[in-house]
Amino acid sequence: MDPVTHGIFGALWALPAARRERMRAAALAGATSGMAADLDALIRSREDTLLYIEFHRQFTHSFAFAPVGSLAVALLLWPLLKRQAPFAQVYLWCLLGYLAHPLLDACTSYGTHLFWPFSDQRVAWNWISVIDPLYSLPLAALLGLALWRRRHRWSYLALGWMAAYMAFGAWQNHRAENLAQDWAGEQGLVVERLVAKPAFANLVLWRAMVDDGVDFHLVAIHTLPWREAVFHPGGSAPRFRVDGFDPATRLGSDLARFDHFSSHWLIHYPEHDQSGRIFVGDFRYAIDPASQRPLWGVLLDPDDPDTAAEYTTPRRMTDDDRRRFFQRLRGEAPERID
Repeated sequence: MDPVTHGIFGALWALPAARRERMRAAALAGATSGMAADLDALIRSREDTLLYIEFHRQFTHSFAFAPVGSLAVALLLWPLLKRQAPFAQVYLWCLLGYLAHPLLDACTSYGTHLFWPFSDQRVAWNWISVIDPLYSLPLAALLGLALWRRRHRWSYLALGWMAAYMAFGAWQNHRAENLAQDWAGEQGLVVERLVAKPAFANLVLWRAMVDDGVDFHLVAIHTLPWREAVFHPGGSAPRFRVDGFDPATRLGSDLARFDHFSSHWLIHYPEHDQSGRIFVGDFRYAIDPASQRPLWGVLLDPDDPDTAAEYTTPRRMTDDDRRRFFQRLRGEAPERID
């Protein structure tokens, strides 16, 4: 999620552990600690552009690291808060705020290493978009009321909104996956893998992907409990095979890392090829949920195995992208994708 939501979320998680007179101190500790895990974004290298995506949501987002990360935040805040609470209390607030961060990230579709170093699995429950104002703004308002009134009832209402909205997202994800399964059956597709992810900033429009073992098939689905689902087919693309590259070479190693990061949803997208290098993108993400144009990927020279793959984000939103997105969000009839 975005940093502001993480701060709000962390503050709200810390508040139940504070008495009324200490609520603002608890909110400060929880909010600061709730944002701290994203400091992993500073891990970058010009020589290895994949380092950023490899370490983002990695060890700093694990349950095992939470006691260490929250301790660092508590020590940083202690000079400010030592007159308001004992260190053990500040540390508890920080720990609660820190733990809220990886759990919230795991509810999105990006993938979070909750169980590092014991497992390399990227947990992604696909219940909510990485940015969702309908989720975040009520939480911000309720947090503000809780701190202004110094009443826990508002923070409890916020926790209730957290749970209710996330439960709705989980239910919508389940419905979208079932609808995608039915759609795949109607298309005569063999389903080896199927994933449905919420489109940007809503729980109504979903990007569903089907892997038949050879090709990836895409459909955007507009679904609400009281309306008939609307399907927007996005076509098919062949899987980009990384097993043809020697993992002992720099290029083969980089491709294996990017393939792992993308959960093996890689495609070649020729429109983003540059200067003799091909663009291999992450099929899971696009601005338009029915478009195959990836949000990010790597540029590589398949004829030079000694060169590194370059991570790149060729994001652009055209007027057609906006129009199509809002048409789909409103549940209008499908439009042909160019």
